[in-house]
Amino acid sequence: MNGNDQQLQLKSCRVEKVKGFIKILLREIKRILSSKDLIIICLLAPFIYSYGLSYIYHKQVPKDIKISIVDQDNSSVSRLYNRMLDTTPELNINSYYSSTHSAYEAIFKDATDIFYFIPKDFSENLKRGKSTFAFIGANASNFMVSSSAIKTIVLTSQYLSAQILVKILIQHGIQKNTAVSMQQPIRTDFKWIFNPTKTYSNFFVPFILFAVFQQILIVAVCHTMSLETKEKTWKDLFKISENKVLPVLFGKAIPYVFVALFMVCLFVFLVFPFADIYNTSKINIFILSTIYAFVIVFFAMAISHLFKSPVVSLCALTFYSMPVLLVSGFAWPLYMLPAYLKTASYVFPSTYFINTFRFYSLNDISLSYATESIKELTIFFLVCLIINFIVVRKFAKQIWLKS
Repeated sequence: MNGNDQQLQLKSCRVEKVKGFIKILLREIKRILSSKDLIIICLLAPFIYSYGLSYIYHKQVPKDIKISIVDQDNSSVSRLYNRMLDTTPELNINSYYSSTHSAYEAIFKDATDIFYFIPKDFSENLKRGKSTFAFIGANASNFMVSSSAIKTIVLTSQYLSAQILVKILIQHGIQKNTAVSMQQPIRTDFKWIFNPTKTYSNFFVPFILFAVFQQILIVAVCHTMSLETKEKTWKDLFKISENKVLPVLFGKAIPYVFVALFMVCLFVFLVFPFADIYNTSKINIFILSTIYAFVIVFFAMAISHLFKSPVVSLCALTFYSMPVLLVSGFAWPLYMLPAYLKTASYVFPSTYFINTFRFYSLNDISLSYATESIKELTIFFLVCLIINFIVVRKFAKQIWLKS
């Protein structure tokens, strides 16, 4: 055989591989569009979850939180303070009580979220330049509401205290500019990075969308892979690919990468603006999510070999995303986790991506800051690809021996 014949044979072999890949890819797309289960998982679920869950946080921060006042001073200063609290967008005074006991009962009955106690000597001590006592009782079972309310009360207290202090200093003959500078001798400047408005939705909605994105891909891929095992159709795939493993793997994987890109477009261009998520890096999110889509699809293919039935895979993976994402460092830093959980976190691809995803969903930063994350995901992808290649090649050998 001369050189030209060898080249023609190699070219023909490549063409057959590509044809096999395309046939398997079209077969998988047809399966997605003809299966009610996969239509619900891949197409309907992203709309329901993303819009339904993100709409809950469309107000960004808690507003009109129910607050009660126990004002035993009942002075012009305490009444001014009450009005200042009531005019804030976060708080809404819904009741006044004569005792802290009644205010506590109101919290237990869910009639109020927080109460503020003002003692009898409140205004008198302030006018004399003395420190005075005030008490906050808050229902902390909902930390988002209680934290926002306490923060507003503290800031309002500081503002009122500064006003009164400046007035006292001026009465003692100190110039106004000097008095203003004296009320805050140490000034602190700070910058919040990635979530400048410090809204809970900016923190939580990207996590919800990430969880939906990952769960849908893993469940869908494991479902279709276990179907091949249950229906004993691996032989059909190898016939189409002429016993080549890679066309089988990529032919089945690519349609779910398309599903992932559909979800990314849905989240980035429709849900994020809808939920008012601070986001200016849509292209970067799209690039990173595409990389992660390949990783999670091949990871799902790797773990799918543990399940022989689609029903078993669905049951086993129902609760996958939430615990795994929490272990991956979303809400609790990895270095603070117990050693066994930290070790376990390295098995999940979300560990190498979740914080990077959140950063890029909240701010516009250069892709150079994602270099390390992309390297780790690439290594993870190669490991998953090798695992899939070994397992599927084993299937192929078994089929060859039987035939």
